[in-house]
Amino acid sequence: MHHFLVQLAIRYLSQVKQPIGIFDSGVGGLTVTRAIRQLLPNEDLLYFGDTAHLPYGEKSPEAIRSYSRGIVQFLLEHKAKAIVIACNSASSVATDMLIEMVGDRIPIINVIDPIVQSIPLESKHVGIIGTRATISSGVYQEKIADQFPQKSISALATPLLVPIIEEGLEETVISENAAVHYLSLPEMKEIDTLIPGCTHYPLLTKLFSQILGEDVAILNTPQIVALNTQQRLGDLNLLEKGTKPGIAKFYVSDYTPTFERIAKHFFGADISLSELDIWK
Repeated sequence: MHHFLVQLAIRYLSQVKQPIGIFDSGVGGLTVTRAIRQLLPNEDLLYFGDTAHLPYGEKSPEAIRSYSRGIVQFLLEHKAKAIVIACNSASSVATDMLIEMVGDRIPIINVIDPIVQSIPLESKHVGIIGTRATISSGVYQEKIADQFPQKSISALATPLLVPIIEEGLEETVISENAAVHYLSLPEMKEIDTLIPGCTHYPLLTKLFSQILGEDVAILNTPQIVALNTQQRLGDLNLLEKGTKPGIAKFYVSDYTPTFERIAKHFFGADISLSELDIWK
């Protein structure tokens, strides 16, 4: 019995020390990774950006599920203790499949559920903007309607915003014109809460606020997902309790200097991307 308890304790301590696995179709998920790093600085992080297949927002659900399955397999092989799907498109169409695939072994954390749960109770009309894949999946709309049947919901695909951000143009008249165009459409006219339903969009929060005014609440989606990650790991006693700063490793399936530049911008610090083509 004593030997069994010792083995159990060793296995538990080993699991606690394992990294949090995070993935996205590119580098947008680094906004979520940045928030997790700020909240849980002692955790090791393992990030995979599938830059060879971006953007997921323009891919079919079947393709997104196939890519997500391969990435999660990679993260598991590298001993991830949890998986954070830091991509709204993958969260919207691949979460159930991934839970079925590995949910009995490790927690699967998506970006949509905690965001929906964070909608202010006093909100009457929720607006959602995101990629075509996220909006056409209807997942946000369905989950909000289930949890808050009394709230009005408006959803709008805003496909121009991701390439604008990835070109580093988020502080130019180009991004302003695109955001004004989208947020001035009839669907967004009466909203009092905005969900930026793409992990790129936190870089445009200030612009959205200027356009919509202070009466519209804009959800801080990276912080919401980071807090949910902390809670889920805490509930499972998987939080790293040491004080040593965690190590973060960043992989992409297709490296270019542009991705490295964008990644530093999204993460808010210098990072080094390593190319690893898991699709060979």
